[in-house]
Formats: sequence, C-alpha cells, structure tokens
Amino acid sequence: MIRWQDCSFNFDELKILDNFNLNIEEEGTTVLLGPSGCGKTTLLHLAATLLKPCSGEVSRASENLSYLFQKPRLLPWKTVAENIAFALDESLDSDLKRKKCDALISHVGLEGFEDYRPSRLSGGMEQRTAIARAFASESPLLLMDEPFKGLDLKLKMPLIGMLNTLLLECKTAAVLVTHDVREAILMGDRIVFLDGPPLRLVDDMAGLAPGDRDTSSRAFYELEKKLYKLILSE
Repeated sequence: MIRWQDCSFNFDELKILDNFNLNIEEEGTTVLLGPSGCGKTTLLHLAATLLKPCSGEVSRASENLSYLFQKPRLLPWKTVAENIAFALDESLDSDLKRKKCDALISHVGLEGFEDYRPSRLSGGMEQRTAIARAFASESPLLLMDEPFKGLDLKLKMPLIGMLNTLLLECKTAAVLVTHDVREAILMGDRIVFLDGPPLRLVDDMAGLAPGDRDTSSRAFYELEKKLYKLILSE
C-alpha cells in the first residue's frame, strides 16, 4: 500500500530521515506512534507527496487518497453540507450527491447542522465535518495526522468510535500518526513505534482485536503498559 525505501529528508541542517525504510501492505489501520518532533508527520507528508525525499523513494498502491489534518481546514464560506459535497465525485448527479452527503452527515451525527458554517460549529463538530469530507471521496486510503489533537476526552472518544466504524464499513485502509498511546491502542490494527530524529523504527507490533479495545480490559492495560515502557526507555 505504502512503501518508504531508503528515504532521507532534511529540514535545513536537521536530519529528519536517514535511509529510513518501512512497508505498509495490510488493510486496516496502521498507527505510527512516537514522541512529538520525531518525524512522524514528515513521513506522512512524504506519503501524500506534500514533501519530496532528499533521496530514496516513496511509493503507493493508489494515487487516490484522503487526508485528515490536525486542524479541520474547512472552507469558512461553505456550510457543513457544502464542505462535505465539495469532496464528492463531480460526475455524480445532484440527487445522488445529496443522498451521499446526507448519509455521511448522519454517520457523523450532524443532522440539523447541515446549513451551519464553520464559525458556528464547536471544535468537535468541525472535526466531524472534516471526517465526513474525508470519506466523501471514497478513497481507498486515509492518512490522518493527529486528527484528535487539542480535543478533550469527552469529544475524542466518540470521534474515535465513529472513525473506526466508518473505516470498517467503507473498507478503507488508514495510517494514523499520533503521540497518544490510548489513541494508538483504540485505533491500531498494527502499531509501529518510532523515535528520532533522525526517525527510526523501535518496535512493530500487532494491535488488539476490536473486541479487546475496551479501556478497562486486561489486554488494553497490558499493551498500554508495554507502550509506555517503550516511551520511557527511549
């Protein structure tokens, strides 16, 4: 799906990647977990061709992808429905566009807010709109750069559940960048632990089965403990 091969990248004199290699082939959600500033977002930007490596190669199985940024990046002059419809296939007729848009609005729980502009939305509602827009394009791959950053737990938990449901229903593969251990466990089918700079792979492990992602479960506690131990040992 995505392959970084012998990738190097510098910001001025700071070496972010140095002959870095990683391959993501499986479906489901792969989490890139690591401390802030280690190079995770750079890796995602390279995958999205927002940046070019100084050397090495980045390849993707599909050119079509969606991207969830840290901030919603909604168009302020457009309504919730218009922001979502903006990402729909232009060749669709207006009735089908409306049906798809309504279905996504229902999925993210924004019924009744279709005609609201971003300035009237809470932070959580803005991010729900951004999530719906990301799925509107029906891309096979979704890249997510800390999409829950700055949201409190009460807002974050429903969004994580919503994203997991949409990813499963739409059969969308995803890569999530985060520094939050609980986000990684709640979403990750595979968890890649990174450190840096320069970016390096510290550990690569399977995530929990969906049924074990209850924060009160023994399996959740054991994996959380393992990941915190990795963080503190680096």
